[in-house]
Amino acid sequence: MAAGAIQGDTFDLKELFGQARYHIEYYQREYAWSAEDVGTLVEDLFEAFETLARQGRLHHRDAEAFFLGPFVYVQQSRSLRFLVDGQQRFTTLHLLFLHLYRAAVDWAQRDVVSKLERVITDFGHGDRLLFRLDIDERQDALEALYRDRPYEVPAQASLSLRNLHERSRQIADLLETRLEAEHCPLFVDWLLSKVVMVGIRAPSRDSGFRIFESMNDRGARLTPVDLVKSFLLSNVRRDEEKLNEQWRHMLAELTSVRDDTDAPRTFLKAALLSRYADLGEDNDTADGQEIDAALHIWVRKNRDRIGLRQPDDYFRFVEDLLRLAAHHRTFLQACKRPYPDQGLSAVYYNDTNGLSSQMALILAAIQSHDTDTHAKQKAALIANFLDRLYVERILNDEPVQTKDFQSDVYRLIPRLRNCTAVADVAELLSAELPETAFEQIATFGMRGNNKAQVRYLLARLTAYVETGLGRTDISAGYLGAERSWQIEHLYANHPERHVPHDAPDEVTFRAWRARLGVLVLLRQSDNASYNDLPLETKRHRYARENGLAAILAPDYRKNHPALRRFIADNDIERHFRELGHATMEQAVETRGELYRRLCLRIWDPRRLGLRPPALRAPNSQAPPPAAPTRLAPAPRRRPLRTDLARMMREGILAADTQLEADHGGRRHTATVDADGVITLPSGDTFTSADEAGKTVCGTRRCTGMAFWHVTTGDGQWLSLREVRNRAQEQGRLGTARSR
Repeated sequence: MAAGAIQGDTFDLKELFGQARYHIEYYQREYAWSAEDVGTLVEDLFEAFETLARQGRLHHRDAEAFFLGPFVYVQQSRSLRFLVDGQQRFTTLHLLFLHLYRAAVDWAQRDVVSKLERVITDFGHGDRLLFRLDIDERQDALEALYRDRPYEVPAQASLSLRNLHERSRQIADLLETRLEAEHCPLFVDWLLSKVVMVGIRAPSRDSGFRIFESMNDRGARLTPVDLVKSFLLSNVRRDEEKLNEQWRHMLAELTSVRDDTDAPRTFLKAALLSRYADLGEDNDTADGQEIDAALHIWVRKNRDRIGLRQPDDYFRFVEDLLRLAAHHRTFLQACKRPYPDQGLSAVYYNDTNGLSSQMALILAAIQSHDTDTHAKQKAALIANFLDRLYVERILNDEPVQTKDFQSDVYRLIPRLRNCTAVADVAELLSAELPETAFEQIATFGMRGNNKAQVRYLLARLTAYVETGLGRTDISAGYLGAERSWQIEHLYANHPERHVPHDAPDEVTFRAWRARLGVLVLLRQSDNASYNDLPLETKRHRYARENGLAAILAPDYRKNHPALRRFIADNDIERHFRELGHATMEQAVETRGELYRRLCLRIWDPRRLGLRPPALRAPNSQAPPPAAPTRLAPAPRRRPLRTDLARMMREGILAADTQLEADHGGRRHTATVDADGVITLPSGDTFTSADEAGKTVCGTRRCTGMAFWHVTTGDGQWLSLREVRNRAQEQGRLGTARSR
């Protein structure tokens, strides 16, 4: 094959998907990207977009393009290409387009819909859609998503199709969290015009396959881990063969735990970050970025800081890494399922919640002389603390992506390095615990952007009750990727059954219905069978469900000694019961208080191995009573990044400004505080104008900045969008993109 026959061109995504359809060779058809792969790509895209927006450079011609890597293709005809390499990214981008399209349709953003249609599909004859990525087994799933129809994965579906369905649901959840209506047009324009890939055009399929083999021939490349090993062993000058064999064994052990070929690199990154990186307050996290990008180069540049001066230093460093890797393997094993007998269940929970930074925190506290028992005890304390912090942020409506914990992780690592004993770790982390009695649960509810977090809280609550009743802990099933357990609303979405006798209005009904206390987890089949049944009917069927739901069934408490003990031990006599003829408001309050008390038990510092904060009496052996002293809301660790929050910080609107909106023939009100948090008359709070508007309207989408209005000092009734635009025109507010 002549070198000149291979061509390379740069395509933006509008050109890439708008000019051709793609067929895929058989060896490329399996879609295998993990949740982490998809999450990283979507997060990177939003981070790049937001960075340019903060700099006011979104529309600049010289704005740096976002490079997504190369792909290999064969031009079969003017409008048809065979994709030889790049299917994982193409599939993920195509799914992203589809979910953006559905959002834009709901928001009635016609221009955005038109742009996305052109990169999603090439309309064929009749009703059949010709998707830009043309794979027969995906047709039904993609068409259901495009047309907003229900879809169930066939029982005999391939692993590839099942994974496609899971990643599709993941992308939907990510967009609910990251994308607001106001910014969808800007994001789509940037995505289609500024995200680029380099296409390598092969003259034939055979040559394309050879290029594919060349690009993916891992045996011919040295990985960063290989390069670190080569550098270290070349400087040891004794027992090289023995250390090399131990190194190879370490790599095999780490890889085998989760069948993850990237596990050794992940371990080395965590080890270097935890023990040697400069993460002081004055550091701009450059070490963390360099280790992540090229750990082998960082090791060479920082050999003096690591203490690598003499051959013996290299020998000791390698031996220390090998010892640390043995502990790391234990923690990787703990990520696979809860291990309550070893106190490591929180390691699994944090991994499930995407908090991969826990490994660097754990390794920071482990000393070279630590036994396996001491290492596990330290790991349990750190994992429990991080899980407790995660729950606190969920309840405060704060972001809980991995990067949102980075500042805390970097701040704690240098201090954990100095913790010699297990007690030192406990003392350090105890001082970091928030002072809270979980009072946020009273009004905390499920929104479009926190379903995964609500699911997690329900899983922990359900598992605590089940194990308390002497049953098996199946929290891994509650949290499994297959989603065989679903969130059930006790009250079906029928406001006419409850308004006005049971709830004052439809908005309050929707807000109450979404409260955590009136949500439970049920098996998917049961959740579907109950459908729209009223609570009075379906509570009789709850008797066969988990205890948190079954307690609602009549007479469930009779002849149940384990249940009586559990109720007494947890001081929930007045709350863990059937609701009888309670009103909806009474049910919401009773169940909310039940969940608050259970949370106090689950995340009691003593149960986690930590010392309670000053909120508790020094000699108290139990959580606070049913009516604890009211606390001021926990301060936010970081400001919200919404447009409304920026308007509040800049004084464009005063704290406690009243918001108004017209819908359904009546005027609705809310207030916005100094942080940009919106509160409805029901007491429910929202960090997003879109989410607050959705609750008022009872719709799947709402453009909050256009929906909510304020009355200005001169009597004008302006939307938040108009207020923001005026402030920008007057130079009182920057044009930074927000979330």
